[in-house]
Amino acid sequence: MNYAPILIPTLNRYNHLKRCVESLAKCTHADKTDLFIALDYPLKEEHWEGYRKIKEYVSNIDGFNTVTIIQRDHNYGPVENFFNAQNQIYEKYDRIICSEDDNEFSPNFLDYINKGLEIYYNEDKVQNICGYNYKVKIPQKYKYNTYFSNAFSAWGYGSWRHKQDKFIYDVDEIKSFLKNPINAYRSAIIPLHVLLGLLAIVKTGNITGDRNAVFNNLKNNTLCLFPRLSLVRNMGHDGSGEHCNTKDYNYFAKQEIGNNDIFNMYRIDVKESFRIKYELTIYNIRYSGGIRYIAKCILFYFQTIGKYIL
Repeated sequence: MNYAPILIPTLNRYNHLKRCVESLAKCTHADKTDLFIALDYPLKEEHWEGYRKIKEYVSNIDGFNTVTIIQRDHNYGPVENFFNAQNQIYEKYDRIICSEDDNEFSPNFLDYINKGLEIYYNEDKVQNICGYNYKVKIPQKYKYNTYFSNAFSAWGYGSWRHKQDKFIYDVDEIKSFLKNPINAYRSAIIPLHVLLGLLAIVKTGNITGDRNAVFNNLKNNTLCLFPRLSLVRNMGHDGSGEHCNTKDYNYFAKQEIGNNDIFNMYRIDVKESFRIKYELTIYNIRYSGGIRYIAKCILFYFQTIGKYIL
């Protein structure tokens, strides 16, 4: 098997990073995996304590094939820190595993991602191999332990270098896409506020990676692979990171994840399950606040896009 390197961007969340790295070190194949940590430079005074702890900790990490620290001499910010490091890694490797620093992984996470990256390498319709799964009710009659969706989760995923060429990072493209109300509707029924996120991109001009990944799936008719049972739980809804609501901490931090060492991966047809798509839609509406979420989406849509379609 071709083992993909892991990239973790970080700055000052020492406890989160330590938990994340230690869980990855317990994964099957960790000893064959190259780990890269992109350590950004502090921007604020309150960053320094955690930054110094991380700087000391990363020099003693073991359990991996190699450990490389990409250390910044000035603050890059989370977006540039990630993409700069990813581009460096893609100069040497044809695939990559990415994680935020506040994730905790199942022991078979690396086995699952690497097998997925190998099996679907030549499948143009497969954009990413995602390790997280939403708290959706998978139908009992669904017989596989993975499924495809045009959703995306950045909480531990694998990608290929050769598929990045088709990836769109363009605010005007997103704006044009959302002018069609059908596309807006397709964005609204995917988990975790995708439509609101895409509208925020149009409004601010700042592209966020996870929302943009879903846009690319919808635009290019591509899909991501998800495990039936999540292999990741996220610990970042504690007020320490960006874009996270503290009221959701227990909801995500206590999520059940797999505990096996090996993931039994089978190739499945690259298409969405209608029933799982329905469950994802129901999950999204319920999690987001039901009617209030729908009303918020409609209002924000016409405030943001209305002037371009009237």
